[in-house]
Amino acid sequence: MDATNRHIPSDDELIKAVALGDSAAFEHLYRRYESRVYQFVLALLHDQKLAEDTVVEVMVGVWQGAARFSGASRLSTWIFGIARHKAMDTLRDKTRREQATVPLERVINLPHLGDGPEEMTEQRKIEALMRHAFAKLSLQHQQILRLAFHEELPYQEIARLLDIPVNTVKTRVFYAKRQLKRHFEHIVHAEPSK
Repeated sequence: MDATNRHIPSDDELIKAVALGDSAAFEHLYRRYESRVYQFVLALLHDQKLAEDTVVEVMVGVWQGAARFSGASRLSTWIFGIARHKAMDTLRDKTRREQATVPLERVINLPHLGDGPEEMTEQRKIEALMRHAFAKLSLQHQQILRLAFHEELPYQEIARLLDIPVNTVKTRVFYAKRQLKRHFEHIVHAEPSK
């Protein structure tokens, strides 16, 4: 082989070598995916340290599971699937009080009230009620709304990350928004009048 035409191994070649215990192939795969996985889990966790730790867990999972990779999907889909599961595990481990500050009121089209002190107090109250409503959603609905509204990912990218059809993404966003609005309205109506 000509030294100037160095072969760049494909993902499939790398994962097959990793499955056989090739640590050099694993290092190559790690470098190839480290940044992408980090950006993905950071978008879900909103915490650099947790994201860094999760990347390590993901790549350890890749190393340990390489022999089980069937090739039924692209390697990137499999790796991001591991990343999503690890990130969701991390989210479950975080306390409920550390909810991401998603501007949820815009998910169900609540108006911004303004910048005066009374308006800001009312806006903070609405945001707190929205976070409470958001916490009542299933993890699946929380995840889809975070990706679609907080991270502003296009539906096609969300479909790739979750390994579901684009139409499923659209349906989940629709039902998640509807559930969020119902929870919000229920909480507002349950609040004692002043």
